[in-house]
Amino acid sequence: MSDPAVAAANAANTISMWSAAAGWASALIAAGAAVFSWVQWRKISRKMAMLTDGGAITEVLPAWYTRRMVNEHWLFGLLTVDGRTVVIKRIVAVSDDAQWMDVELAESDEAEGLSSALGPLVTAVAADRTNASVKIANIVAAIDLWTS
Repeated sequence: MSDPAVAAANAANTISMWSAAAGWASALIAAGAAVFSWVQWRKISRKMAMLTDGGAITEVLPAWYTRRMVNEHWLFGLLTVDGRTVVIKRIVAVSDDAQWMDVELAESDEAEGLSSALGPLVTAVAADRTNASVKIANIVAAIDLWTS
């Protein structure tokens, strides 16, 4: 073989090797992207269920107040990390991942006369607007606001 033929063969071999390496790199990147997409799809497709059964709720949120707040209509306070008190009548449901709870808010007239030590009060804006969702991680204490 002449020198130009050897040089051409070497160049073709080098190009072939780089093409194969690029192909393998592309395959690895595609596989990684597929795995990442699958993981994200699983996160998105997982639906959050809201539990309404008192027994199931206490399994997810096993605090002392849960059973009472689910089963009784009373006046309870949920003290939040920012110093406000969410005034509720009861817990309606808790998400199965223990991130959220749906509550029935008390109306403002029901919260009249509560101690100013409770901080700013969060109540329903109207009698037909008493449903709310509360992020459980933002609650630092739960208290009774009425005595029997």
